[in-house]
Amino acid sequence: MATAQQTLTLLQIFDSQFPVGAFAHSNGLETYGQLRQFDRFALQDLLRGQLEQGWGNLDVAAICLAFRAAGDIPQLTELNDIVAASKVVPGLYKTSLNLGRRTIKLARRLYDLPELMLEQPHQAVALGWLGNERNLDENDLLLAFAHSTVLGSLMAATRAMALSPEQAQEVLLGLQTDIATAVERVQADPEQYLWSCTPALDMRAHQQAFLHTRLFQS
Repeated sequence: MATAQQTLTLLQIFDSQFPVGAFAHSNGLETYGQLRQFDRFALQDLLRGQLEQGWGNLDVAAICLAFRAAGDIPQLTELNDIVAASKVVPGLYKTSLNLGRRTIKLARRLYDLPELMLEQPHQAVALGWLGNERNLDENDLLLAFAHSTVLGSLMAATRAMALSPEQAQEVLLGLQTDIATAVERVQADPEQYLWSCTPALDMRAHQQAFLHTRLFQS
């Protein structure tokens, strides 16, 4: 059972007010939001697809493997290179790097942690390393990441499309089983799930940089 300190640490690092800049990104959702036929049901299907084929594989697996690496820098470096090679859309690649770098910088300031000897850590690798350093429970860490990532997308959707906060919570509730299933699946064999295949979302995420007007950086 997680201690109170571990639970509070999880709540802190995955809170929307944790100042790493995650609120500035929609990860391609803003492009979808400009499509008239894209509604809450299409959004739920899109997020379910992300859990099954996208970051629900790659990023959850990378967090899990980084957590288990226990500070092994060569292993973390190799893992970080794999994540980098898998982020094919420039906007998503830069977002992952920015969030990873800011997470490490803030975590070292808050928790007096040693330096992570990676020049450009991606977000998933940074979170796995941080979870290990703070003695968090692996399963709790993965669930918190998956939940907060889905919630972040939903909060972005409330600003980029016709979706109320109440509807966003309904979608989140409808995806809870998918979140738990994704974490359980990946946790059993993370190396098998160190990949992502969401070509439609990748194209929309790339197109977002060329929108005439936009709210989010990516």
